[in-house]
Amino acid sequence: MDSSDNPAPAGAPPPPPKAFDWSLIPVAEGNEDSIVLQASRRMQREPALLFTTAYLLVSALGLWCSYWFYRGFGISILDYLQASDFLVAGVRDPVYIGLLLLGVLLVLLVTWPETLRLRNPETAARLKGRNRLWRLLLGRSVFTSWEATRMRPLTAMTVAVTLFMAVAAAGYVSQRGNDIRDRRAGDAVTVHLIGDATALAGQARLLGTSSAFVFLWWPAQRRAEAVPIAAVRRVQAAGVRRNAATTPSPPARTAR
Repeated sequence: MDSSDNPAPAGAPPPPPKAFDWSLIPVAEGNEDSIVLQASRRMQREPALLFTTAYLLVSALGLWCSYWFYRGFGISILDYLQASDFLVAGVRDPVYIGLLLLGVLLVLLVTWPETLRLRNPETAARLKGRNRLWRLLLGRSVFTSWEATRMRPLTAMTVAVTLFMAVAAAGYVSQRGNDIRDRRAGDAVTVHLIGDATALAGQARLLGTSSAFVFLWWPAQRRAEAVPIAAVRRVQAAGVRRNAATTPSPPARTAR
C-alpha cells in the first residue's frame, strides 16, 4: 500500500503552504489542443525549428514594415524586391527583432493572470476574497478567458498580440517616413552615377536599398526615386560640419 494513502497522525502539524508560483510560462490546462502550445512543444523538441521559425517571422515583419514605409513615398516596394530580399528583409533593422521579442513578452504578460490562477488555485481563491483588485486580476471573465473568441486562450491571446504588433509596427515605420518627408530627417547623401563627371545636383535622403535598387527621396522636388544599383558609381554621405567655435591648435614652434 502506498504510504500516501495513510491519514496523517492526529496532532501532526499541517503541511506547509505551497509556495506561490510566479512563472510566466502558460500552463496546458484549457490549451491542450491549442495550435500555439503544440507548436511550442514541437520547437522544444527541435531547437533548430525554433530558430527557423523566428527567422521567418522576423522576415515577414520586415516585409510588412517595408511595405508601409515605402507606401508613404508612393513606391510599391514588392515590385522591386528579388527573392533574396525577402529572406533578409527583417535583419536589415534590429528594431524588427526587438518588436518580435516584445510581442512574445506581451503574450506572456497578458496571459499572466490566467497563468497565476491555474498554477496557484488555492492562493488565487484566497486573494480574490481580499479586495476587488485581486478579483479583477485573478477572476475568470470573458476578458481573461477569451471565451468570446471561441478559440483556446493561448491561441486567442497570440492572435490578438500579433495584430497589435502589426499595427504598432506599421505606425512606427509610417512615422519614420513622415519625418523624412516633412522634417528632412534621415541620412543625407550625394549620388554619383556611372558616366557622369559630377554628382547629381542637390542632396537626397537615403531610404534604403535592395539587391538591385537604391531608393532615394529628393526633398527639393518632393519625389522618390528607385535607381538601379548598376547605374550608381557612388553614394556618399554628407560631410560632418565642423564646429566654427572650435579654437584652432597653435602652430608648432620651430627649433632654434
